[in-house]
Amino acid sequence: MNKDEFIRYVSSELEHGRDIDLEYQINGIPYKIKFLATDMNKGINIPCILAIPLSENTNSQLVVEANNLESGNFQEIIEQGTQTGIRLAQLTRDLPSPIVVPLIPSYRDYPYLQQLSQECFSISRDDRNYRIDEQVVKIIGRAKSILEQERGLVVKDRIFLNGYSSSGVFAQRFALLHPDIVETACIGGASGSIPIPTEKLAYPLGIADYESLTGKRFDLESYSKIKFRYYVGELETQNKSDSRFDDFGQPAPMHDMSYFDRSVPTEVGKYQRSVLGTEMFSRAQKTIQILQSLGIDVQHKIILGRGHNNRNGIGVNELGDKFVNDTYKSTIESREINYGVSR
Repeated sequence: MNKDEFIRYVSSELEHGRDIDLEYQINGIPYKIKFLATDMNKGINIPCILAIPLSENTNSQLVVEANNLESGNFQEIIEQGTQTGIRLAQLTRDLPSPIVVPLIPSYRDYPYLQQLSQECFSISRDDRNYRIDEQVVKIIGRAKSILEQERGLVVKDRIFLNGYSSSGVFAQRFALLHPDIVETACIGGASGSIPIPTEKLAYPLGIADYESLTGKRFDLESYSKIKFRYYVGELETQNKSDSRFDDFGQPAPMHDMSYFDRSVPTEVGKYQRSVLGTEMFSRAQKTIQILQSLGIDVQHKIILGRGHNNRNGIGVNELGDKFVNDTYKSTIESREINYGVSR
């Protein structure tokens, strides 16, 4: 069957609650690909993709990235999630690891699930999209169980969390909500909305309302153990929005979430900018300095001469891929040095 037929087949099977298993080679490495349907008995109401390397040197570091496409079309979500999994397999090919891609839905006039916006916490318990972040934690647990049962592979407790643009914002906020299960957060194209664990800012840029939203206290000790690695194109702010405006009434940068009220509540964004600055790069620099003063391991790389995407031929692309690959390798190598873990 061709690609479109395959996507329709996967969509139909998942919508009927049926998992799919198949084998597929990526860069010469065989993978077992599992499209996992919802499992409401486990509190999982969204499907996911689990890719398992079938090689002797399979790594025990679980790699996770959420899908990055806003669409009400489930087939488009599946296709983009599949592309995300293939790209992760390419980026980790030297040290192949199991990969999980949660297929997070998107709806018009609904909380921004793919960026874990503040509105997500107002979703009723009866709604299938209640606490998407906790559903992703359960998806990760399900993947770990499958890996151990089917492959005898016990993966590390803490994940390598990757993301770019919207999935980068998801990674920022997922790490804030569940710091105890994140080893490294590698985040691109999301430098305008870097959280700070401070009571002076509300979620998602701070933790002033964290306990009232989540029902638990913020775990600064676990958060401080995460390695945060940010990268962004130098030309990121050149692309302007035609529907969002900055504090001076001018078109705001398209990818600076501080100005996007669906992602960051208007008053939260305004307060962030009043304290840290209206310009994204200077605000990011001040944010990084604050995080480092709190003892958080965070680095921020600006990729010169590059923008957010490749529509004009100057996106971060291969330089961003190298950054992710280097970050992933350093995560594996530092863990092995510190804990004597073999691949």
